[in-house]
Amino acid sequence: EKSEAKKEKSAAPAASGPAMPKPAAEMKALRALVGTWKTEETFEQSAVMPAGTATGTNTVRLGPGGFTVLMEERSRGSLGDFSGHGVLTWDPNEKAYKTYWSDSMTPGVTISTGHQEGENIVYTSEVMMGGKKMSIREVVSDRTPASYTLTEFMNDGSGEKKSMTIKFTKQEASATPKK
Repeated sequence: EKSEAKKEKSAAPAASGPAMPKPAAEMKALRALVGTWKTEETFEQSAVMPAGTATGTNTVRLGPGGFTVLMEERSRGSLGDFSGHGVLTWDPNEKAYKTYWSDSMTPGVTISTGHQEGENIVYTSEVMMGGKKMSIREVVSDRTPASYTLTEFMNDGSGEKKSMTIKFTKQEASATPKK
């Protein structure tokens, strides 16, 4: 009988432990990206990149616990094949959106910080390109359930210039939903 009582007592504290955290309300904007998107990309002439176009597929799924979304980009165009991987989240400590991005054209990982500005989410980051420090501003705009636009601006110290526009169009969900 004593061993039964000990088992119950030792099990009780775990059951009344702290509640598991839930994804922040701000994650709703990122969860809206889940799905498969067709991309139409336009690149502006710059000191580090020639002008060009590409088309591709952007696949987004929910990350562990719903605290992130995981993005896979694949495209092909005038600049060749491209692949990228992103982890997007809301950081409750910084009260900001964060994106961790790696791709086939840029060494290392780019960390961007974003804030809601009106209807848009605006991200900023810095990268080294062609031996120069570049400030990047990315504006996620015109968001609907079926499409959105990402416009990127770069500044190498000589003023901000538009460098890229990507139009995302959601693909039809499959007729038989996956369980």
